[in-house]
Amino acid sequence: MATPIYLLVLGKGHTEAWFQFSKEEKDALWEKVMAADKRAGAKWLILCKARWADEELLDWGVLEYPSMEAYLQKVDELEELGWWRYFSAKTILGTAWQLPDQA
Repeated sequence: MATPIYLLVLGKGHTEAWFQFSKEEKDALWEKVMAADKRAGAKWLILCKARWADEELLDWGVLEYPSMEAYLQKVDELEELGWWRYFSAKTILGTAWQLPDQA
C-alpha cells in the first residue's frame, strides 16, 4: 500500500511573467495546473490567505497525494508547463506522524 505524501506550499505569489499574460492565458495555464493535480490524485486539505499575517507570503496550503510517485508525476507536468516561471513558492514534503498521546 502506498504512503500518502503531504505537501506544504508557502505561496510567495505570482511572478512578473504571470502578469504579462492575458486573462485567457492565465486561465488556460491554471486549468492545466489543476488538471495535473487531478491526474496525480491530489486533494487540497486547506488553503489559507496569509498576506495579512506575513507580507512575504500570499497564501499557504496543504495538499495530499496518494504516493510519492503521484507527486513526482505532477512535478514533471509542472516542469513541462514552466509553472515556476509564473509562481514562486517554498514547498515542504512530509508523511503523517501520530503524536504519542494520539496513537
